Amino acid sequence: MARINVRAPLQPPLLRIEPFKGMNVGVTPTQIDQSQSPEMINMNIDERGALNKRTGYERVFQESLGPGQINGLYEYRKANGETHFLIAHGTKLFKQTNRDQPVELFEGLANLKVVFFTMNDNCYIMDGVNYFVYDGETVKDVAPYVPTLSISREPTGGGEPYEDFNLLGTEFKDSFSGDGTSFVYQLSLGDLDSSLILASFDGGVTFDQIEGENFLVDRINGKVNFFESSIPPKGTNNIVIKASKKIDGLNNRIKKCKFYVLYGGSNDTRVFLSGNPDMSDYVWRSGLYDPSYFPENGFYKFPDAVMGFTKQYDYLVVERVNGKHQISFSIDSEGFASFPSIPINDQVGTIASGSIQIIENNPVSLSRNGVYMLISSNVRDERNVSHISSPIDPWLLKEMNIENAVSIDFNKKYWIALNGKVYILDYAQRSESSPFGEWIVYDNIFASCFIQLGDNLIFGSSKEGIVYRFKKESEAKPYNDDGLPIKALWKSKFFTFGMDERRKLVSKVFYSLKPTTRGSADIYYKSNKKMSELLKTTRVDILDFRNVDFSKFSFLFSSFPLEKMVKIKAKKITHFQLVIENNKLDEGLGLLSLGIKYIYQSEVK
Repeated sequence: MARINVRAPLQPPLLRIEPFKGMNVGVTPTQIDQSQSPEMINMNIDERGALNKRTGYERVFQESLGPGQINGLYEYRKANGETHFLIAHGTKLFKQTNRDQPVELFEGLANLKVVFFTMNDNCYIMDGVNYFVYDGETVKDVAPYVPTLSISREPTGGGEPYEDFNLLGTEFKDSFSGDGTSFVYQLSLGDLDSSLILASFDGGVTFDQIEGENFLVDRINGKVNFFESSIPPKGTNNIVIKASKKIDGLNNRIKKCKFYVLYGGSNDTRVFLSGNPDMSDYVWRSGLYDPSYFPENGFYKFPDAVMGFTKQYDYLVVERVNGKHQISFSIDSEGFASFPSIPINDQVGTIASGSIQIIENNPVSLSRNGVYMLISSNVRDERNVSHISSPIDPWLLKEMNIENAVSIDFNKKYWIALNGKVYILDYAQRSESSPFGEWIVYDNIFASCFIQLGDNLIFGSSKEGIVYRFKKESEAKPYNDDGLPIKALWKSKFFTFGMDERRKLVSKVFYSLKPTTRGSADIYYKSNKKMSELLKTTRVDILDFRNVDFSKFSFLFSSFPLEKMVKIKAKKITHFQLVIENNKLDEGLGLLSLGIKYIYQSEVK
């Protein structure tokens, strides 16, 4: 008699989720990749594709500096090895040493965003109203460089143009070749102000010829009339006259600027400034290694408002509201430097100055339509930018006051913060499906500015006068935000298990947790029928004498993952979502893998 083999009906395989990917709200929760999440808060992805709860932050100093946000942070490094950690808050500038309470250095800042830069071993401070310099001892107004407008000038005028008038100051000099007989010397400018005028007969070494004692001045016509007893001697560029012409509002072109970049081709030889709200489409450049000199004609006028700067290779990229320009550096045969400018993109601009960063030599910034990366600045081409934030744009672009976003590039992650959230591109997590990296989101981080000090990430509060430091996993009790719990949340996509037309029974979920000093995972699920109650809490604690909590004491020493299972029994469902969270003080959460066991049921009617 023939034997009939009856084959048991095939059961679907276990649906596995590993490695994990980032968040994607650019499409519906049923359309995203199997390993992506429609909502993932305060979770990181490590190099193996596992999920880990982010670490928290602690105060850098204990007592608040007062109400109002931190306006700026900067580490000023001097050539002798001294470092000064500077904090701008309100109208005051503070210096902090080690973990001590900051000490006030200066009062007189505008209560606005403050930026800093270092050149010639001095720290320059810009607040949109004032322009200060700090030498490690005192803070004072920048003393403007006094340019020589002409050289080889005859007493009656002429000569060779030499330097431009300094926008930052009022004083100027003319260098004359005296003829030994003339006593009237014509300056380059008239309508001089009332400042005392001085002259030198030794080429500008000593200005010992004084107005009223050695000469009189016709200020309207810009003429200096020497007395017979003080007739200038004959020589070449031996007579230098220093005068002053004040033009109302001229220095505000520089002082009202809000951002800068150091640039000079392959070397940072000059300071470029912009962000003046009265002349938002202008950029000014300084003299060679001289932030106290901004030549009158050293400017650029662009088609629309300039929002900031980045650098790519040897080029300076000017980020505009509606596009991008490129400034390059060249030296002619006579040794004169020039900085020609050309447009490179007229479609994608920048709306948030604080969002601009350089990611692996590619400028990145926030536009009206999301975050874009400039891939190449060699030619004018609308395709030389790439949209990199589409997975999180529906969240990001709904944020209030998006133009106030601030950012930093830290640990191969591009952070962009606003309204207590941080949207992070983890560009170490590149893959064929995510060529720019994976996006994750943090909350409860109210940052007004960031700075990296060594391997530490520091941020200033946007709510009060406090500065915070993110902790490291290796530290004791890393999982709290200034003493408060961190809520870590991960949701899977809504699975249909490859058959939208069938109902399913989900019976079990297997999960692998990373060992940690103190940690746990709360498991929930959501279906097209209901949101479950808490299904299970799994603890995973390793004995660590740095941080012993006897209420959760464990003799577990193993560093192997903790494999667990939870029964679900979600019947006759079409869509299934797994929810895992941890909202407990000083607890971590590490998720290595997931497996969902299911079977197909009847067809949908």
